[in-house]
Amino acid sequence: MTLKNMKNIAILNLVAVLTISVIGTSSVYAEEPQYKYADDVSVVTTFTFRDGVETYKYPIFVMIDDFVANSGSQIFRLQGTVEPSPLLHRALDDAFKHKQNRSFDWNSKYFSVTADFIKNGTSVKKLNYAQCEINDYRVTTLNDSYESYTSSSSGFAIVNSIDFLCGGIDLITPNNVSYSHRTPFTTVDYGTTSFKFQNDIRTFVTFEFDKGVEKIEFPVFHLSSGYGEDTRNTSVSFTAQGIVGGHSLLNEAIENARKVSGFKNGPNTDFEALVQFVSGDKVLRELDFRDCRINSYKLTTLFDKEEGFTGKSGFAYVDNIGVECIGLSPKNTMYENMIKEVSWKNTMLEHRVTPHEFPTGTGPRAVATFTYMNGVEIVDFPLFIQGDVLVKSNPTFTLQGMVGETPMLYKRADDNLKMTSATGTNPVLELFQVDINLMYGDESVRGFKYADCRVTDYEVQTKTNVEETYFKVFPLTNVFEFECTGYKPYDPVSEKMSKSYTKANTMSTSDLRKTHQWGPDFYVK
Repeated sequence: MTLKNMKNIAILNLVAVLTISVIGTSSVYAEEPQYKYADDVSVVTTFTFRDGVETYKYPIFVMIDDFVANSGSQIFRLQGTVEPSPLLHRALDDAFKHKQNRSFDWNSKYFSVTADFIKNGTSVKKLNYAQCEINDYRVTTLNDSYESYTSSSSGFAIVNSIDFLCGGIDLITPNNVSYSHRTPFTTVDYGTTSFKFQNDIRTFVTFEFDKGVEKIEFPVFHLSSGYGEDTRNTSVSFTAQGIVGGHSLLNEAIENARKVSGFKNGPNTDFEALVQFVSGDKVLRELDFRDCRINSYKLTTLFDKEEGFTGKSGFAYVDNIGVECIGLSPKNTMYENMIKEVSWKNTMLEHRVTPHEFPTGTGPRAVATFTYMNGVEIVDFPLFIQGDVLVKSNPTFTLQGMVGETPMLYKRADDNLKMTSATGTNPVLELFQVDINLMYGDESVRGFKYADCRVTDYEVQTKTNVEETYFKVFPLTNVFEFECTGYKPYDPVSEKMSKSYTKANTMSTSDLRKTHQWGPDFYVK
């Protein structure tokens, strides 16, 4: 063998070694598009294959299975624009190739995935998935039908949509604070968020765990059950939603709930939860939940079709947390203060809520006057819905508006909550009258008188529109359901006209009876 041949062989061997090394440690990091992220939280997913590592910034992450349910396997979905991803694409193609023989262990079949949620360069939460495989995939186009063809702010987004089936999952809170040396009831206040709220009404939930207390603001809150007469003697529940965060104790409670899932009487992280609806420095309403547990959790992405990809809107990564509790004690501090301020000479209360400023188009406003045994409360509601009027049952109606200063109405809802074992009217429960007037300015054009009413259900709901709310404003609303035993519609305009009618001075038939009193030219025949 000549010296030249030996040099050529050595060079070829070196190239082969370098090639194998590159393949074994492949790392692909596609250039990140400039998407909008709510609260500047984005997600980075790292795939560890047998042949190397690839990192992607797919903007859509969806946890398909409930984390707490612990069904034995976990499915999650990624969606993002089709980009260079050789190892992932190989795994997709191999899954198709071996779809008739899924038991065969090909090289790209199994891999691990880490979803890292990052804010301002710092990891706030991680999900580590183990023993993952391709469950399903397709290329699809996100669009808004007509708008995509006609609007410059819309368009089309061709994306990979991939479902992954994994054998295990771990929830990790990076930079987790050690609570071993903390005294109970030490409070960690995470402060306020940067989001906008209608009328500046915010929701804070204070979780009281054995290891400490965490106070967290949630932009989205929903009182799921508790006040409804059809859910009496059952557990009380609420859901809270907010941008993915590193709340150590809350995340620990979520993780622990997963571990004991399926064991009805198993150990769990029981806690108390105080929900406060606040406007500025004023607490409008408080709901104190007792003996609570996490009963559901999903981490997902809020988005609206193609709008996040075209820049019209963005993406919001949120924690959806379901909480189930044994007891609920509402607090009505505003009403208690009203009672204290009443003079001993005047025991009647009177309260009028500032009218709302929402547009009503060309229609009237619904003004409700509540007449209680100890006073009157007048509230301007933007939403009024009558139940079926002609049915042979007690009349019902619904009122909805912003969470605000309606202490007297809150008291009646809370009073009905205390009747936990009864439905319908109760001799102990105070019934009240509600007059609904549909008004243009100060003039009522239609009215409805409801007698002997009670609150049959009460909910608190944050109105949302997918991800759009996180980039605009959150409205927190009260929803009251009423049932009454009496109902009388009336027309104020007709009543006003009838009162202004005066009797005409004309001759009646009674004036013609006494004909013998007529003049000489007239006689009785």
